[in-house]
Amino acid sequence: MKESYLEIVELDNGDIVLRPAAEDGEETVPLATLKISDDTRSYLKDRYFELAKHMFHAGIDFVYSDEAGFDEGADYLDDEEFRPKILH
Repeated sequence: MKESYLEIVELDNGDIVLRPAAEDGEETVPLATLKISDDTRSYLKDRYFELAKHMFHAGIDFVYSDEAGFDEGADYLDDEEFRPKILH
């Protein structure tokens, strides 16, 4: 099966999204969207994107942790083949 890569990008409208990495220039549908307020952007200066990356990473870590609280019988989270790779 083909590996899935994820990317974190800032869209033209200012939203920061986590989405499957695009192939051949095609745009993909975001899996999650993060909106950072203008006040927060102003306070963090150029570090607001780092904040977004950490937030997405924390979410992914949670999903693949033992604390996620998903169906105990599910084996889909244990399969390394399906774990996403992150591009920055």
